[in-house]
Amino acid sequence: MLSAILFIFYFILLLFALIALMKAKKIDISPTTTAFIYVYKVLFGCIYGYIFLKFYRGDDTWMYHRESLLQYQKLIHHPIDYLKDFLPYSQSQTFNYYIQDLEYWSITKLLAVFNIFSRGNYYINVLFFDFLAIIGLLLIYKLLYVFYLNKKKLLILVLFFLPVTTFWLSGIRTEALLLLSMSVILYYTYKWFTQRRKTVYFIYIIIGLIGCFILRAQSLLIFIPAFFCLILCWKTANKAIVYFSSVYIICVVLFFASMLISSENNLSIPIIKRQQEFFKLHGNTSFKLDSLQPSINSFIKILPQAFSNTFLRPFVWEAKGALQIVSALNIIFFWVLLLMILFFHEKKWKQILNNPLLLLLIFYGISQVILIGYVVPFPGAIVRYKAIPELFLFLIITIIFDFEHFRFSIMKSFGR
Repeated sequence: MLSAILFIFYFILLLFALIALMKAKKIDISPTTTAFIYVYKVLFGCIYGYIFLKFYRGDDTWMYHRESLLQYQKLIHHPIDYLKDFLPYSQSQTFNYYIQDLEYWSITKLLAVFNIFSRGNYYINVLFFDFLAIIGLLLIYKLLYVFYLNKKKLLILVLFFLPVTTFWLSGIRTEALLLLSMSVILYYTYKWFTQRRKTVYFIYIIIGLIGCFILRAQSLLIFIPAFFCLILCWKTANKAIVYFSSVYIICVVLFFASMLISSENNLSIPIIKRQQEFFKLHGNTSFKLDSLQPSINSFIKILPQAFSNTFLRPFVWEAKGALQIVSALNIIFFWVLLLMILFFHEKKWKQILNNPLLLLLIFYGISQVILIGYVVPFPGAIVRYKAIPELFLFLIITIIFDFEHFRFSIMKSFGR
């Protein structure tokens, strides 16, 4: 009974805080829509927790929760030890494992702070967690809304109500905080270039980069080339596609050239090791994925598998369980929309794609999804890992898609 009262109390409190924040930041979304957004996201966050507790033995989200209860006790009774966990626990600890520890401690210790208010209730913690997650989405919305005022409703729909991405970005997992970090980087980079350059903007950018590094260093490595291109061509947007294409071609050439220099020490080794780590895990279902080798031929040979596993699968007929079925339908929806924009695209779509911000979403989104395909064989992990780049690609489709032309064609076909 007390948990229910606390849930309602904190929900109302955080909703008003969210509305006040949006008013202060002049984000053009009505209080009513904001309430729907928060209700929808919290609902998905709670469903996420319930599904993984009941059907998947808790998964990482409940592991984080259980550890956070221990961290709460440490925070209250031994605050120095609470902070010491962020330090390497041994001199022999490798850099890779230390980064993994940072991700783990960052989430569990954040939840420990939430436990002060929630009395250790998972679902109340969802309220606080999704409050932070929404801020990341709001920053992206405000950033895109500046350029595409006529896309307001569609941007809100895709950012806040797309079922699959909302589900995976609402649960207590790394992805929601990673998206928040990326959003901070992009939003304050925009402010840095378009307004008087304040030191605080630069500090926010650094904080965002540190957040990405702590939460998922691999994603940061994929994000950096796109972010570098964004900075490089912000003042020369008409040449943005040239900058992006050139930088990515150079990156690909350097990546494969490193294999020719050394078969043991090259840029492919971290990817190969990460794939092998996933191969050691066990999942209910897995896609066919051959082992990567430190050679150009190996990466070229496995590219069709990587693309298929992330952009095409699971197929509806091979989907097992409700989550995979929804994922399969989401992939069909993605490709249907992509096909539709060939016929119903904005007249100035080429100018739209000269926007460095959109090119970042495209280049990062595609490269991140393909990398996931190279590394991860499990469909459940794939759909979660690709939630952020998939959201970015849906945003691109939304901006290029000419909804008014599509609606007019539909009405005309029905004789209205």
